[in-house]
Amino acid sequence: MLVDCGPGPQGRPLSEAPGSTNSTLHLVFAGTRLVLSRSTDGEDGLGRLTPADLLDLGVNDGERIVPVDLTPPDGLDVRIHDLPADFEPAPGYEVVGLREVGRRWPEELFRLSGTALQKLEWIRTHRFCARCGHPTARRLDHQAMACTDCGQLHFPRVAPAVIVLVQRETEMLLGRSPRFAEGVYSTLAGFVEPGESLEETVHREIREEVGVEVANLRYFGSQPWPFPHSLMVGFVADWASGDIVVDGEEIEDARWFSPNRLPPRLPYGLSIARKLVDDFLQRVGGA
Repeated sequence: MLVDCGPGPQGRPLSEAPGSTNSTLHLVFAGTRLVLSRSTDGEDGLGRLTPADLLDLGVNDGERIVPVDLTPPDGLDVRIHDLPADFEPAPGYEVVGLREVGRRWPEELFRLSGTALQKLEWIRTHRFCARCGHPTARRLDHQAMACTDCGQLHFPRVAPAVIVLVQRETEMLLGRSPRFAEGVYSTLAGFVEPGESLEETVHREIREEVGVEVANLRYFGSQPWPFPHSLMVGFVADWASGDIVVDGEEIEDARWFSPNRLPPRLPYGLSIARKLVDDFLQRVGGA
Protein backbone atom coordinates (compact mmCIF):
# COMPACT_ATOMS: atom_id res chain seq x y z
CA MET A 1 0.00 0.00 0.00
CA LEU A 2 1.18 3.50 -0.77
CA VAL A 3 -0.12 6.60 0.94
CA ASP A 4 -0.67 9.44 -1.31
CA CYS A 5 -1.97 11.98 -1.83
CA GLY A 6 -1.18 14.34 -4.49
CA PRO A 7 0.60 17.61 -4.12
CA GLY A 8 -0.76 20.50 -2.17
CA PRO A 9 0.31 23.29 0.17
CA GLN A 10 1.14 22.84 3.80
CA GLY A 11 -1.92 23.96 5.77
CA ARG A 12 -1.72 27.07 7.88
CA PRO A 13 -1.64 26.62 11.64
CA LEU A 14 -5.08 27.13 13.11
CA SER A 15 -3.82 30.12 15.07
CA GLU A 16 -3.01 31.84 11.76
CA ALA A 17 -6.42 31.26 10.20
CA PRO A 18 -8.48 34.42 10.71
CA GLY A 19 -11.86 33.83 12.31
CA SER A 20 -11.18 30.14 12.92
CA THR A 21 -11.54 30.28 16.70
CA ASN A 22 -14.29 31.46 19.07
CA SER A 23 -16.93 30.37 16.56
CA THR A 24 -19.02 27.42 15.45
CA LEU A 25 -17.66 25.01 12.86
CA HIS A 26 -20.50 23.33 10.95
CA LEU A 27 -19.25 20.11 9.39
CA VAL A 28 -21.99 19.17 6.92
CA PHE A 29 -21.20 15.71 5.54
CA ALA A 30 -22.91 14.41 2.43
CA GLY A 31 -21.79 10.80 2.64
CA THR A 32 -18.01 11.04 3.05
CA ARG A 33 -17.70 14.50 1.53
CA LEU A 34 -18.00 17.95 3.05
CA VAL A 35 -20.28 20.74 1.86
CA LEU A 36 -18.41 24.03 1.56
CA SER A 37 -19.22 27.53 0.40
CA ARG A 38 -17.60 28.63 -2.86
CA SER A 39 -17.43 32.19 -1.59
CA THR A 40 -14.02 33.50 -0.57
CA ASP A 41 -15.54 36.63 0.97
CA GLY A 42 -16.21 35.04 4.33
CA GLU A 43 -14.38 35.65 7.55
CA ASP A 44 -11.62 33.15 6.83
CA GLY A 45 -11.86 32.32 3.12
CA LEU A 46 -11.95 28.58 3.85
CA GLY A 47 -15.47 27.89 2.64
CA ARG A 48 -16.71 27.23 6.18
CA LEU A 49 -20.48 27.31 6.50
CA THR A 50 -22.35 29.90 8.54
CA PRO A 51 -25.90 29.60 9.96
CA ALA A 52 -27.07 31.66 6.95
CA ASP A 53 -25.40 29.13 4.63
CA LEU A 54 -27.28 26.31 6.35
CA LEU A 55 -30.55 28.06 5.60
CA ASP A 56 -29.54 28.50 1.94
CA LEU A 57 -28.77 24.78 1.80
CA GLY A 58 -32.10 23.86 3.35
CA VAL A 59 -30.41 22.51 6.47
CA ASN A 60 -31.62 23.83 9.81
CA ASP A 61 -28.95 24.46 12.42
CA GLY A 62 -30.37 21.70 14.61
CA GLU A 63 -31.20 19.29 11.80
CA ARG A 64 -29.57 15.87 11.43
CA ILE A 65 -26.93 16.67 14.03
CA VAL A 66 -24.97 13.61 15.13
CA PRO A 67 -23.47 13.56 18.64
CA VAL A 68 -19.82 12.78 18.04
CA ASP A 69 -17.18 13.01 20.77
CA LEU A 70 -14.44 15.40 19.66
CA THR A 71 -11.76 17.53 21.28
CA PRO A 72 -11.83 20.76 19.28
CA PRO A 73 -9.43 23.65 19.80
CA ASP A 74 -10.34 26.06 22.58
CA GLY A 75 -13.22 28.31 21.68
CA LEU A 76 -14.43 26.24 18.72
CA ASP A 77 -17.88 24.67 18.87
CA VAL A 78 -18.28 21.83 16.35
CA ARG A 79 -21.62 20.64 15.01
CA ILE A 80 -21.75 17.62 12.70
CA HIS A 81 -24.62 17.30 10.24
CA ASP A 82 -25.24 13.98 8.50
CA LEU A 83 -26.83 14.35 5.04
CA PRO A 84 -27.45 11.75 2.30
CA ALA A 85 -24.53 10.98 0.01
CA ASP A 86 -26.50 12.21 -3.01
CA PHE A 87 -27.23 15.61 -1.45
CA GLU A 88 -27.17 18.32 -4.13
CA PRO A 89 -26.15 21.72 -2.74
CA ALA A 90 -27.61 25.00 -3.92
CA PRO A 91 -25.64 27.20 -6.34
CA GLY A 92 -22.70 28.83 -4.62
CA TYR A 93 -21.77 25.70 -2.68
CA GLU A 94 -19.73 22.60 -3.46
CA VAL A 95 -19.25 19.09 -2.12
CA VAL A 96 -15.59 18.08 -1.80
CA GLY A 97 -13.66 15.05 -0.59
CA LEU A 98 -11.57 15.06 2.55
CA ARG A 99 -8.30 15.09 0.60
CA GLU A 100 -9.31 18.37 -1.00
CA VAL A 101 -10.22 19.70 2.43
CA GLY A 102 -6.67 18.84 3.51
CA ARG A 103 -5.29 20.98 0.72
CA ARG A 104 -7.38 23.99 1.72
CA TRP A 105 -7.73 23.94 5.49
CA PRO A 106 -5.23 24.39 8.33
CA GLU A 107 -3.90 21.10 9.67
CA GLU A 108 -5.84 21.32 12.93
CA LEU A 109 -9.17 21.73 11.13
CA PHE A 110 -8.32 18.98 8.65
CA ARG A 111 -7.56 16.56 11.49
CA LEU A 112 -10.74 17.59 13.28
CA SER A 113 -12.87 16.99 10.18
CA GLY A 114 -11.14 13.65 9.56
CA THR A 115 -11.81 12.52 13.12
CA ALA A 116 -15.42 13.63 12.81
CA LEU A 117 -15.91 11.64 9.62
CA GLN A 118 -14.35 8.48 11.06
CA LYS A 119 -16.63 8.59 14.10
CA LEU A 120 -19.64 9.47 11.97
CA GLU A 121 -18.94 6.46 9.74
CA TRP A 122 -18.61 4.29 12.86
CA ILE A 123 -22.07 5.37 14.01
CA ARG A 124 -23.53 4.89 10.51
CA THR A 125 -22.13 1.38 10.11
CA HIS A 126 -22.78 0.03 13.62
CA ARG A 127 -26.54 0.52 13.94
CA PHE A 128 -26.93 -3.24 14.42
CA CYS A 129 -24.95 -5.78 16.38
CA ALA A 130 -22.58 -7.93 14.36
CA ARG A 131 -22.99 -10.76 16.87
CA CYS A 132 -26.80 -11.09 17.04
CA GLY A 133 -28.28 -8.51 14.67
CA HIS A 134 -30.23 -6.48 17.21
CA PRO A 135 -30.17 -2.65 17.20
CA THR A 136 -27.39 -0.84 19.03
CA ALA A 137 -27.43 2.32 21.13
CA ARG A 138 -24.74 4.80 22.15
CA ARG A 139 -23.10 4.20 25.51
CA LEU A 140 -22.76 7.40 27.50
CA ASP A 141 -19.92 6.27 29.76
CA HIS A 142 -17.42 5.63 26.94
CA GLN A 143 -17.19 5.54 23.15
CA ALA A 144 -19.05 2.40 22.16
CA MET A 145 -22.18 1.27 20.39
CA ALA A 146 -23.80 -1.30 22.67
CA CYS A 147 -26.14 -4.05 21.55
CA THR A 148 -29.54 -3.59 23.16
CA ASP A 149 -29.95 -7.36 23.41
CA CYS A 150 -26.69 -9.21 24.05
CA GLY A 151 -24.68 -6.24 25.32
CA GLN A 152 -21.80 -6.61 22.85
CA LEU A 153 -19.76 -3.39 22.59
CA HIS A 154 -18.68 -2.08 19.19
CA PHE A 155 -15.87 0.49 19.25
CA PRO A 156 -14.65 2.83 16.49
CA ARG A 157 -12.40 1.01 14.06
CA VAL A 158 -8.73 1.96 13.75
CA ALA A 159 -6.51 0.11 11.26
CA PRO A 160 -2.77 0.38 12.06
CA ALA A 161 -0.43 0.65 9.09
CA VAL A 162 3.30 1.22 8.72
CA ILE A 163 4.80 3.79 6.36
CA VAL A 164 8.51 3.64 5.60
CA LEU A 165 11.17 5.73 3.97
CA VAL A 166 13.92 3.37 2.77
CA GLN A 167 17.27 5.07 2.28
CA ARG A 168 20.53 4.01 0.64
CA GLU A 169 23.20 6.53 1.51
CA THR A 170 21.98 9.71 -0.24
CA GLU A 171 19.09 8.05 -2.09
CA MET A 172 15.54 7.26 -1.02
CA LEU A 173 13.24 4.58 -2.40
CA LEU A 174 9.86 5.89 -3.56
CA GLY A 175 7.12 4.16 -5.51
CA ARG A 176 3.84 4.93 -7.18
CA SER A 177 0.51 3.21 -7.10
CA PRO A 178 -1.78 3.01 -10.14
CA ARG A 179 -4.26 5.00 -8.03
CA PHE A 180 -1.97 8.01 -7.69
CA ALA A 181 -2.27 11.27 -9.58
CA GLU A 182 0.11 11.53 -12.52
CA GLY A 183 3.74 11.95 -11.53
CA VAL A 184 3.32 11.34 -7.79
CA TYR A 185 5.82 9.07 -6.01
CA SER A 186 5.55 8.32 -2.31
CA THR A 187 6.95 6.28 0.54
CA LEU A 188 5.93 2.63 0.92
CA ALA A 189 3.22 1.56 3.33
CA GLY A 190 1.08 -1.39 4.34
CA PHE A 191 -1.48 -2.57 6.87
CA VAL A 192 -0.53 -4.59 9.93
CA GLU A 193 -1.87 -8.14 9.79
CA PRO A 194 -3.12 -10.11 12.81
CA GLY A 195 -0.24 -11.52 14.82
CA GLU A 196 2.36 -9.16 13.34
CA SER A 197 4.51 -6.61 15.08
CA LEU A 198 5.05 -3.25 13.41
CA GLU A 199 8.62 -4.21 12.59
CA GLU A 200 7.57 -7.48 10.99
CA THR A 201 5.05 -5.59 8.87
CA VAL A 202 7.77 -3.24 7.62
CA HIS A 203 9.97 -6.12 6.46
CA ARG A 204 7.08 -8.03 4.85
CA GLU A 205 5.55 -5.08 3.02
CA ILE A 206 8.85 -3.80 1.61
CA ARG A 207 9.80 -7.30 0.49
CA GLU A 208 6.40 -7.95 -1.12
CA GLU A 209 6.05 -4.61 -2.87
CA VAL A 210 9.56 -3.85 -4.13
CA GLY A 211 11.63 -6.99 -3.44
CA VAL A 212 14.34 -5.49 -1.22
CA GLU A 213 15.46 -6.19 2.33
CA VAL A 214 15.83 -3.47 4.96
CA ALA A 215 17.60 -3.12 8.28
CA ASN A 216 18.14 -0.66 11.14
CA LEU A 217 14.54 0.47 11.57
CA ARG A 218 14.04 3.80 13.40
CA TYR A 219 10.71 5.10 14.61
CA PHE A 220 9.81 8.43 12.96
CA GLY A 221 6.34 9.37 14.19
CA SER A 222 2.66 8.63 13.66
CA GLN A 223 -0.38 10.26 12.10
CA PRO A 224 -4.11 9.52 12.17
CA TRP A 225 -5.17 9.17 8.53
CA PRO A 226 -8.92 9.20 7.84
CA PHE A 227 -8.87 7.28 4.53
CA PRO A 228 -10.88 5.63 5.86
CA HIS A 229 -9.66 4.91 9.41
CA SER A 230 -5.91 4.32 9.51
CA LEU A 231 -3.21 5.10 12.04
CA MET A 232 0.03 5.55 10.09
CA VAL A 233 3.16 4.58 12.05
CA GLY A 234 6.25 5.98 10.36
CA PHE A 235 9.73 4.45 10.16
CA VAL A 236 13.04 5.16 8.47
CA ALA A 237 14.95 2.05 7.35
CA ASP A 238 18.25 1.37 5.64
CA TRP A 239 18.46 -0.66 2.44
CA ALA A 240 20.21 -3.95 3.20
CA SER A 241 20.12 -5.95 -0.05
CA GLY A 242 18.24 -6.67 -3.24
CA ASP A 243 17.27 -4.96 -6.47
CA ILE A 244 13.92 -3.29 -7.01
CA VAL A 245 11.28 -5.71 -8.32
CA VAL A 246 7.79 -4.21 -8.13
CA ASP A 247 4.79 -6.43 -7.46
CA GLY A 248 2.82 -4.94 -10.37
CA GLU A 249 -0.36 -4.61 -8.31
CA GLU A 250 0.09 -2.29 -5.35
CA ILE A 251 3.18 -0.74 -6.98
CA GLU A 252 3.52 -0.04 -10.68
CA ASP A 253 6.91 1.68 -10.47
CA ALA A 254 9.59 2.28 -7.82
CA ARG A 255 12.94 4.04 -8.09
CA TRP A 256 15.82 5.45 -6.12
CA PHE A 257 15.72 9.25 -5.92
CA SER A 258 18.32 11.74 -4.71
CA PRO A 259 17.92 15.38 -3.62
CA ASN A 260 19.13 16.45 -7.04
CA ARG A 261 16.83 14.06 -8.89
CA LEU A 262 13.33 14.02 -7.45
CA PRO A 263 10.10 12.68 -8.97
CA PRO A 264 7.79 15.13 -10.76
CA ARG A 265 5.47 15.32 -7.76
CA LEU A 266 5.71 14.44 -4.08
CA PRO A 267 3.01 13.70 -1.48
CA TYR A 268 1.30 16.81 -0.18
CA GLY A 269 2.47 18.67 2.87
CA LEU A 270 0.04 17.47 5.52
CA SER A 271 0.82 13.77 5.05
CA ILE A 272 3.37 11.84 7.08
CA ALA A 273 4.65 10.55 3.73
CA ARG A 274 5.74 14.07 2.80
CA LYS A 275 7.17 14.66 6.26
CA LEU A 276 9.32 11.54 5.88
CA VAL A 277 10.58 12.81 2.52
CA ASP A 278 11.25 16.31 3.84
CA ASP A 279 13.14 14.88 6.81
CA PHE A 280 15.33 12.82 4.47
CA LEU A 281 16.07 15.82 2.25
CA GLN A 282 17.02 17.89 5.25
CA ARG A 283 19.31 15.20 6.65
CA VAL A 284 21.19 14.60 3.39
CA GLY A 285 21.39 18.25 2.40
CA GLY A 286 18.49 18.51 0.00
CA ALA A 287 16.32 21.52 -0.65
